[in-house]
Amino acid sequence: MGKPQAVTDQTFEQEVLKADIPVLVDFWATWCGPCRMVAPVLEDVAGEQGDKIRVVKLDVDANPITAGRFGVRAIPTMIVFKNGREADRIVGYHPKPQLMTKLNPHLTMAAPPSAASATATAGPNGQTPSTPPIGGSPTSSTPNAGVGVNKIH
Repeated sequence: MGKPQAVTDQTFEQEVLKADIPVLVDFWATWCGPCRMVAPVLEDVAGEQGDKIRVVKLDVDANPITAGRFGVRAIPTMIVFKNGREADRIVGYHPKPQLMTKLNPHLTMAAPPSAASATATAGPNGQTPSTPPIGGSPTSSTPNAGVGVNKIH
């Protein structure tokens, strides 16, 4: 849905922290080779995922206050902001498939598992395999360890 837009120290709060969708901020500089390598990847992401995440660029040389505020020490650094807070940080160049793997959790919310899928994976006692036996300890080798013992909460 577009190209990455430039933000500055002055526009950062309004354009990023107050945004109603997640924002990926690319902290970059003109002299940075890896920053130039990631630019076309971010253009693709902005074009393909622009309705789910906004992509913006902040030149760290021209906007040192915001870069310092978020502790950007190496570039390229990409920070995902959700609801005005840092949700994820990606440092260095990543090819598009790797970058998308990191961004996907921020694009859409995962649906909670349905009751049908929970019962399909339940064991013979109705519990999921990762659940320890009732009263037992996850580290105990005795199946009925702790049965009849009142636990202090």
